[in-house]
Amino acid sequence: MRKKLLFTFVATLLILTNSNAQITDYLSGLNSPTKMTLDGTTIYVNGWGHIYTIDTSAGSPSANLIYTLPADFYCYKTQKLGDDLFILVENYVESTDEFFGSRILKLDLTNIGAGTQVIVTTTNFISSFTLYNNTIFYLEEIETAPDVFTTSLYSFDALDATPTPSLEFSNLDTGVVEDMDIYNNTLYMSARDFEMIKSLDLSSAASTLEDDVIGLNFNKGTFLSQNNELYICNAHQIEKINVTDSEAGLVFVGDQTVYEDMYEGEPYYANFRDVVLIGNTLYMTLEEQGRVVTLTDASLSIGNFSSNGNSMKVYPNPVKDIVHVDMHNEVIKTAELYNLNGQKLDTFNSGFENLSVGHLSEGVYLFKVTTHGDKTHVLKLVKE
Repeated sequence: MRKKLLFTFVATLLILTNSNAQITDYLSGLNSPTKMTLDGTTIYVNGWGHIYTIDTSAGSPSANLIYTLPADFYCYKTQKLGDDLFILVENYVESTDEFFGSRILKLDLTNIGAGTQVIVTTTNFISSFTLYNNTIFYLEEIETAPDVFTTSLYSFDALDATPTPSLEFSNLDTGVVEDMDIYNNTLYMSARDFEMIKSLDLSSAASTLEDDVIGLNFNKGTFLSQNNELYICNAHQIEKINVTDSEAGLVFVGDQTVYEDMYEGEPYYANFRDVVLIGNTLYMTLEEQGRVVTLTDASLSIGNFSSNGNSMKVYPNPVKDIVHVDMHNEVIKTAELYNLNGQKLDTFNSGFENLSVGHLSEGVYLFKVTTHGDKTHVLKLVKE
């Protein structure tokens, strides 16, 4: 289990800090976009009453509305398994301010017109759910006294046509959980009320909640990458932390200082509701702005390289036109050139003794070489 990690409190509500915006506007015109689910390069985005898909591989991005919820039902999150989309909804009548419970629905994406199947129904509030090894875990709030709640964790087999939920843990003090992800049988929960990430070891019935990342501010959506980094929407900022390293701390990735929401007549930077990662590009939702925005995690491509400069020589360096690569006794398979944002600029499959880089602008680049045996080596290359 991780040790407790303190991150400096960042006050954002009603305060506009001075910071250079790092985001790029990607798509607008959505109806209250909140949580997202990633399927390859396709993002499923839920608004309160709508579910969209966005094909991020398309040259011109657009939101495709695939499903509209019935009146008085509001979508909190989706999970996708095969052709099935699981949808967490709340049944709430706004005109009378009445809550009628939560449901988990299943929508066959090959036959959307057939509508949804009710998988779980409860008079209680389900704050979030996640999919792990074909099992869906969800958190249900139980009222133990008037306005006093505790949380229970349930699970069910997502492959079962008519599943029966099983109680995994009860009496958890999580508060409202905005999002949840699982790595190596550890459940990470974005506990909004406590402004922290709480964790729970699912492998033992005797496990207790741990305060995993504390001192957050308005933490909402999370995303667990294939590199085992947990991205966290922390107000209008994105942070990440390596869940495999018990000594790791939060790393600032980027923020948005362009779009403003209003609270009691005062502006503040619009807060991210959720985040997903494709390649080294992060996609975030801004609910009240109706937008999806992006930023590049510049550390990703660089951080994934394993460097071994002792057996690699690139010369001349700095270089004006032709660069030579010497790997001593190792046989080169490919060479790749990246900028410092992690974007791949060139791939070379031969002629490593005379590689042309004369077309590059002056600056610093990263030169990555892969040898037979799939060893990788990286060095900085300065272009004059």
